[in-house]
Amino acid sequence: MQIGFIGIGVMGRPMCLHLLKAGHTVTIFARHPEKPGVQEVLNAGAKLAPSPRAVAIASEMVITMVPNSAQVEELVSGPQGLLEGARKGMIIIDMSTIAPRVSRELAEKAAGHGVHLLDAPVSGGSQGAENGTLTIMVGGERKVFEQARPILETMGKQENIFYVGPNGAGEVVKIVNNILCGAIAAAIAESFVLGVKAGADVDLMAKIIGASSGASWQLANQFPLRAFNGSFQPGFMTDLLHKDLGLALDLAAESQTPLAMTALTRQMYEMARAEGFGKEDYTALLKVLEKMAGVEVRS
Repeated sequence: MQIGFIGIGVMGRPMCLHLLKAGHTVTIFARHPEKPGVQEVLNAGAKLAPSPRAVAIASEMVITMVPNSAQVEELVSGPQGLLEGARKGMIIIDMSTIAPRVSRELAEKAAGHGVHLLDAPVSGGSQGAENGTLTIMVGGERKVFEQARPILETMGKQENIFYVGPNGAGEVVKIVNNILCGAIAAAIAESFVLGVKAGADVDLMAKIIGASSGASWQLANQFPLRAFNGSFQPGFMTDLLHKDLGLALDLAAESQTPLAMTALTRQMYEMARAEGFGKEDYTALLKVLEKMAGVEVRS
């Protein structure tokens, strides 16, 4: 297919490379084409377009993967945006994590141009993007989802691609997931700081808890890969998790749902951002708690 892709970042670069490897013709737009990730994608065969509008003109389907609601709005409906160049029947797959309300509004605008929009946020971090094993949760028209499924399967694990309901539903599920992602990671950081301060061994704690009721995906995967080795290389940046927890609180305000633990969790990641860890992996919250307790939690 003729695929457009906008958002060649930590996640978007490997996702785009999977599309190229699968034999699709990919046209990209990048504000900073000089970046190494963009150059890698171009060297792999992608074509560079001067605007989102130009991407839409060249494409049957366009994928967006950018940090926030405002950027998605600009790309889709702003000047020189996708809707200015879209042909009737084109599908926009927004794989960003944004406000469900914004996703629904953009789907309505797209429909006015005869264009379909799916919200299809992902889980699995940069490792899942590299391996092509992302979990993808999709909101929109069911028949449009089925049309897009073969493309989604080039980037995600087949059995972990889910249709979850109308426009905005994918974003709701992703926000719920990231509430748990943030809260569980904060609990691991806090509890392991206590364990080390009290004299326990990091690897032994991880092994025992991994076989006990405190086990989690975060402890088995993210912390050994990103935190306990001291790297904190971003699979998912602190700034982005902080943003997603803000989306959760906004959604809660709209629906009058109290989220006391989420509010506290977001403040903990605000502490990490205040310490300058916004661009590091979200497990960098561990460094804030280590500093407060005067210990270091390392494998």
